[in-house]
Amino acid sequence: MFHTRDVGRPNVVIVIPTYWTWGSNRPNGPVETIYDHPTPLDGESTLPRLLESLTSLEGPGFGVLILTAATHPELEKAAADQVTRLIAPFRAHSPGFRCKSGADFPVCRSDRLESLPYMNYPIAQATEADAAFIRQRYPGLADHVQMRGYAGVRNLQLLLSHALGAEVVVALDDDEVVASDYLQTALHFVGREHGGERVLGLAGFYLDAGGNMLLPEAPRTGNIFQDKSAIMNEGTRTLQATPGRLIPTPVAFGGNMVFHRDLFTRVGFDPGIARGEDIDYVINAHLAGYQFWLDKELVITHLPPESYGALPYAKLVQDVYRFIYEREKLRLAGADSAQFDPYPG
Repeated sequence: MFHTRDVGRPNVVIVIPTYWTWGSNRPNGPVETIYDHPTPLDGESTLPRLLESLTSLEGPGFGVLILTAATHPELEKAAADQVTRLIAPFRAHSPGFRCKSGADFPVCRSDRLESLPYMNYPIAQATEADAAFIRQRYPGLADHVQMRGYAGVRNLQLLLSHALGAEVVVALDDDEVVASDYLQTALHFVGREHGGERVLGLAGFYLDAGGNMLLPEAPRTGNIFQDKSAIMNEGTRTLQATPGRLIPTPVAFGGNMVFHRDLFTRVGFDPGIARGEDIDYVINAHLAGYQFWLDKELVITHLPPESYGALPYAKLVQDVYRFIYEREKLRLAGADSAQFDPYPG
């Protein structure tokens, strides 16, 4: 059985998915799962840059969990090996998690944190092999526990953090950096009451390298799919103009989300969503009776690499499917999509 006494219990787990694809020796290799900008196996990863920024975080102790996914099953072991190499310098300076199989869940034990002059957070990696182990132990979860697809990866983000006993999950992406006060800001409201409601789900803004919050946009065409960036910017402006620091939100960005245990143990990501799983989670939370909030001061800097291996039309197709799927989900729930205007309503 899985016992919490066998597991280090970091109150806060920062979870970072990292996505990988074929290297330059096979740029046209088969792809089963589409990600926005996966890193080629022989390319330069942005992950170490983020891990470096985490070393300056102020506030309570935390653990870091890396989720390694690939565009094709043949790449999964090589991607895991690459991530092991990338995080090795950080493990060398931190207590780390020790993980083993043989229980109902993989057992991860966090050594006691020590006062270290440089890196001072435990760090671990989870892969599709870990997901397969859970599926083997729990066959009923087979369709939902997989390190493939955005929703699958995000659900493991919640499941493995739950197994570690986390009270709060902070979701980042590997192509970001954070300021030293980020964690303190992320934890400021979560779990507390605001306006008579507990804040259990929290989102923040993305900034680009120049500190801008809005996406580049072209003149509107009248096609809602081609005008996606403009509509998202309209939503951002509306949120910015709403009075107050903490406000209800219909949108969230997957690389800047905070989940309290009382939310992530009750609401999951929809496995039917191939992309846009972050905003869809807000819809799921709403349908389950939970408000999602935006903290205007919770920001990360997004520094994405050039897109690699995913054609724009493939992403567009996934967006079309998503919006049709979500409209039907809202219809079946008797919910009005207008409450999510201007985006994604």
